[in-house]
Parts: sequence; C-alpha cells; structure tokens
Amino acid sequence: MSSSDIDDNSIAINDLPNDTEAAIRYIKKLLPVTVKNTFKHPPIVFIHQLYDILHDKTLINKELEILRKQSKIQKLTIGTSDSSSALILYEDYVKYTLNIYPENRCVNKFLNIILPSIKSFGVEKCTLLQKFKLQQYELTELINCGLLLIRNQESYWISFPSSGNFIKRYTEGRKYIIQIIKRRKFQEILENDLEVRCAKVSKIKELGFKYFLHDIKGSEDIIKMNTTSGCLLRIA
Repeated sequence: MSSSDIDDNSIAINDLPNDTEAAIRYIKKLLPVTVKNTFKHPPIVFIHQLYDILHDKTLINKELEILRKQSKIQKLTIGTSDSSSALILYEDYVKYTLNIYPENRCVNKFLNIILPSIKSFGVEKCTLLQKFKLQQYELTELINCGLLLIRNQESYWISFPSSGNFIKRYTEGRKYIIQIIKRRKFQEILENDLEVRCAKVSKIKELGFKYFLHDIKGSEDIIKMNTTSGCLLRIA
C-alpha cells in the first residue's frame, strides 16, 4: 500500500461525522420538507434532543466541542439562559441567513470573517470594535438583521434572523404536548397515543411531531418507561 493510499484513507476517515454530528443531522431531517425547502425556519437542534438519541452526555459534550473547534456548528442560546442550549450546523446557518440577506455587506463580513474567528455563542462589543474594526452603524445593522442579540451594554449573543418567530412556534408546540400529558390520568401517555393526538394539530405540524418528541424525551420534564405496550411518557 502506498503512502498516498494511506493519506487518502485518513482523509476519508477524518471526514466522517462523529456520532453527535450524525445525531444533529438526523434531528435536522425530521423537520418538515416545507420548512427545509422554503427556509421558513432555520434547522435548529436543541442539545437535549441529542441526549434522547445518544444517551451519553459526556460523549455529546466532548464531540460538540470538537465540532465547534472545526467550525462545523454554531452554538446558540435560546431564551434568557446564559448557557448554550441549541445549535445549528454552520453550513445551514450561512444558507439560511444568505437566503434572507443575499447581498448585505455587513452580513457577509459577519459570516465569512467574524463568526469563524470567535467560534462562540456570544461576543464582547469591544472585540467587534477593536479586533474586527466594526463601526457602530455596522453593529446596528447586524442587530437589525437579527444576527446579534443584545445581552448587556458590553456584549451580544449570536442569533439568527426571525429568531422570535421560531422560538414562538417551538414554545407553542412544546407547551401543547406537555399539556396533553398533564391532562391525562396519572399524567402519562403512551408515545403512540400521543402521536395520534398530535397528528392534525397545526402547531405540531409546523416543526413535526418527531422533532418535538425528541425534545420532550431528552428534557428533564418527562420520565420515559418501556412497557409491553410501548414507550410510556410521564410528567417528571
């Protein structure tokens, strides 16, 4: 075997997604085709959704850090948390943003130069002004485009266009499913029965039942139990 064969094999192996990246891409594929094809919502993946697939938080956190350093993912904070609770594949972040702002100079600079350099879900204002030489009007432009979300006077969260609309749809769908379970006797329901109850509900179809299912099963709000009739979901 020649050295070139070894090198080629090494490249192929290194290009393979790790388990966590594969899980991210699986969650992404659960989103309805209309969402993915029309860029109605960005393909956001919540970290706790991954916990329902891989069942190994240590592995997930380790591999997420590898993906972050490789600039394959963009971590995000959803809501008021000071920690990263969600992420998006960097390639999807760029596609989604450029679909909305295809010829915006500030947006292109942010995507091509700033974001790959900071590799975080937050950034200090002084870093943007001093290291990347942004002007105040450029900061304002990025805020107006939804790429920066004001954290405090000195820092920003990395965000995405129309984040409020996505968070609203996600919160409504999640709340609906939790309420279904809470209204049941003993606050529990079989997974198959839950899917039937949600089949024609528009606020669930918006992001897809399976997307929400991994969301609630991976969270600490639900206890999962395997029974002879299927997976039983119970309010924690």
